[in-house]
Amino acid sequence: MDMNILYTVIALTAVGLGCGIAIYIVNKKLPEESEVMKRTGAIAEVLPGMNCGACGKPGCFAYAQALAEDTDVIQTTPCMTALNDEDCVAGLEEVLGVKLDAAGMDMKAVVHCTGFSEHLFEYDGIDSCKGAAQLAAGYKKCPFGCLGLGDCMKVCPYDAYRIDKEKGVAIVDWNKCIGCGLCVAECPHGLIELVPGATGQYLGCSYPVLLPIPGRERCKEACIKCRKCTRANPDHVTWNNEKMLPSFDGTFVPEAIEECPPKVIIKTR
Repeated sequence: MDMNILYTVIALTAVGLGCGIAIYIVNKKLPEESEVMKRTGAIAEVLPGMNCGACGKPGCFAYAQALAEDTDVIQTTPCMTALNDEDCVAGLEEVLGVKLDAAGMDMKAVVHCTGFSEHLFEYDGIDSCKGAAQLAAGYKKCPFGCLGLGDCMKVCPYDAYRIDKEKGVAIVDWNKCIGCGLCVAECPHGLIELVPGATGQYLGCSYPVLLPIPGRERCKEACIKCRKCTRANPDHVTWNNEKMLPSFDGTFVPEAIEECPPKVIIKTR
């Protein structure tokens, strides 16, 4: 046998043996995977894997790690996509060791605008609410209203949004909406809110100032700050001094809807 070949074989064998010994030693010295990380992996396998970020975490694995460290996270910031999937719910209950009231955590999106604001000018820029909002808060007279270009609709994975072309406003179909929250961050005017699915009504307005801004007035279907709704039922309707708008606790208050002069309190179902 050629001695050069023999030396090469011996050298490669020695290198392989050395690497094997090194791997064995390192494996023995490295700490075992923590229980939290083991649990994180088990939870991540159950989650939808969409990595949408609606839960406030950068992805499903990060959300799984948060759940592994504190199971109450699913109550404070639930993954609505998982809670609307029976298999996911069953899997989470098993791996977390808790009973989940998925129906009780039901959330829906509402848009605090009726869309009746007049146009100040014809907008022909980028087809995006975020883009249009960069130009003097948008092309509508109300600077706080829905621009109706559908940024929310574009990110909704459940086709729960449509744009009412006549009113120029985004409309949510509660039969399709699962409250995932992806739409909330897309609205440049902050008009979209997640509310409990049992909510009876919401305010279809977001105009926060008491006196209309000259040249940027509220629309004909806007809150006029009369507070009749709060007087109709002060137990369930309160006045938010910061927003200068009424707030509802979710209870259905038909008398508040009836008393509203511009009929801007909208029944959910």
